[in-house]
Amino acid sequence: MTTKIALKAVVLSGGASRRMGRDKALLSHAAGGTWLEHITDLLKSLDLSVLVLTIHRSHEQLLQTSQGVSVQRDATPGAGPLQAIAPVFPADQQQALLVAPVDMPELQADGLRQLISSWQQQPSAAAVAHDGERLQPLLGIYPGGSKQRQSMLETLAAGHNSWMAWLDQIDYRTVSLPPGQLRNCNRPQ
Repeated sequence: MTTKIALKAVVLSGGASRRMGRDKALLSHAAGGTWLEHITDLLKSLDLSVLVLTIHRSHEQLLQTSQGVSVQRDATPGAGPLQAIAPVFPADQQQALLVAPVDMPELQADGLRQLISSWQQQPSAAAVAHDGERLQPLLGIYPGGSKQRQSMLETLAAGHNSWMAWLDQIDYRTVSLPPGQLRNCNRPQ
């Protein structure tokens, strides 16, 4: 009998958006709503519960009536996404996190389904998005467990806030996804 691993989504939405010049999460999305609403709705459409990590009170206010979405303040603003996710990273091997950034507005359900399907083939290893040219580590599925959590905490304790520094310590495989969906938007266009 195979035990099903519980998958939960975490949206990284706590950046300062300095290069964009304004809060990226609140930019209007072409499909309607904001970038933040787009990603949370997309994840909810896959029957995932969603946790948004943020430093912005406006994100909490925007999502306060959104069913299936909870918001948590980043305990260490400005320290980066690895530091932000550490408090919520599961030590339980029967849990995994689908991590997604708020600033990939072209991401679609089919890309996420492909990521999930690939991860399900080998759920003990992380499945990390790749755009054909480079790894996109802030879009991936990361299985929980004491080994992964401890590795994350040790990476941070050593003063390495880089997601890539942690990724080098855990088992992962790349998942090629449509490059257009993985466009990371940091500057006005």
